[in-house]
Amino acid sequence: MLTKVINSKKSLKILFSISTLLIFLDSYQVSNIPLTWAGNVLLTTICLLIYKKENMKFDLLISTILLVTLVPTAFGLFSMVYNFDNLFYLGLRIFSYLGFVLVFFVTFKFGYKEVIIESLKIIFYFVATLSIYFFIAQVFNIYEPARNRPGTGILGFDQQTIFWSSGSHRMIGTFREPVFLVSIMLPCFMVLHYRSKNNFVFYLLSAIIFGLTKSELSLVLVIGILVVDIFHKKFNLKSITFYLAYFLFFLIPIQECNISPQNFECPQKEKNINILDIEESDKVKNNEGYQESSPNTFQYENRERIDTLSFASNFLINNSGYGFQSVNKIYTNYLAEEVSNEMYLTNRTLPKYLKTQYLSDSFGTGRYFLTYEVINIQNNLLFNFFSIGMFYFILIATVILYYFKKSLLHGLRVLLAIISISLGSVEDLLPLYGLYLSLMFTMDLNES
Repeated sequence: MLTKVINSKKSLKILFSISTLLIFLDSYQVSNIPLTWAGNVLLTTICLLIYKKENMKFDLLISTILLVTLVPTAFGLFSMVYNFDNLFYLGLRIFSYLGFVLVFFVTFKFGYKEVIIESLKIIFYFVATLSIYFFIAQVFNIYEPARNRPGTGILGFDQQTIFWSSGSHRMIGTFREPVFLVSIMLPCFMVLHYRSKNNFVFYLLSAIIFGLTKSELSLVLVIGILVVDIFHKKFNLKSITFYLAYFLFFLIPIQECNISPQNFECPQKEKNINILDIEESDKVKNNEGYQESSPNTFQYENRERIDTLSFASNFLINNSGYGFQSVNKIYTNYLAEEVSNEMYLTNRTLPKYLKTQYLSDSFGTGRYFLTYEVINIQNNLLFNFFSIGMFYFILIATVILYYFKKSLLHGLRVLLAIISISLGSVEDLLPLYGLYLSLMFTMDLNES
């Protein structure tokens, strides 16, 4: 069935659109299967069918890269504890990596790139518009489809919230976190910015969703795009509108409780209280019960960045790779040792009542959970470097130098594309990332 479908440009456009949409619906799942996984599987399947139909063959270079990069994981299998969770985790990462290579290779060779770009544009418009509605819905406490993937804060309950009690409300869209929105959608914006003709609506929507994430990653990448555009002298009223609007929305504070104080999560200190609701109102006044009491929250975001950099500086001497299955465990063990030392210094004897507080509230270090949970490193560059080893950096450097040799402008764009993926919080080299990179690598310098 699918084999027949890929013979038509129209059908291909629909398939690429569906796969992209599913990947963008990061906060949702069906039967415990995240839609973003289904999207990456569909995208990989499409490219696999194209690969077979066009009778493509992996060249020696691609085959060598696959062999060399998977060697650390193969060696890591000897020390692996075999259970379903571990095998499932490893399988997902190997699939993502192989899907990335396949999608990159096929779309690099594939002739219908305009079809792919049109598909990306359709879904980008749709998700950007939807994200803005979700932002408004969260601020004014109106209807928003329930997020049901773990870690989303509505039906998923744990980790991520859609309510910021202090500071600006942040754009989260259809993603689990603001930084995930940036990690997935901003590389897509770059492709469309450089490879298609866009109107004011496109640039205004982009500026709103990226600016309102308040994400440092978005700031770094937008400044990078600006630098490349300055070099390219690619300035018109539309692109200038994007930069001005982005910085406006990035800097403007939108505090939820100032705009919509009736939100049930806001502290309402001056509200008339029914005598029957005294107990509950006291909780609201003190903001109890509505704060994330679990120490496993994103209130440690800045500390997490410090932890990641500290880990990287201590383990950079490795140049052989640990394998896909080992990086997060090594990272967790490193943090657990650090936290154990903190706990020892805070309270040497660990009385029972204090240990309980460590488990439930932010007592002392507030990071007790790091001693018993597996923590993701949440950095694509470091995850793949520690998985694959120094060869990963050598490969990236070789690719960048090759394109700089072709053209300084092309090299800058390729460098920016690689940075946009490498700095994101998504650990895996997703099949979608392979699609983005192939479109940037094959770009004609005279396009757009």
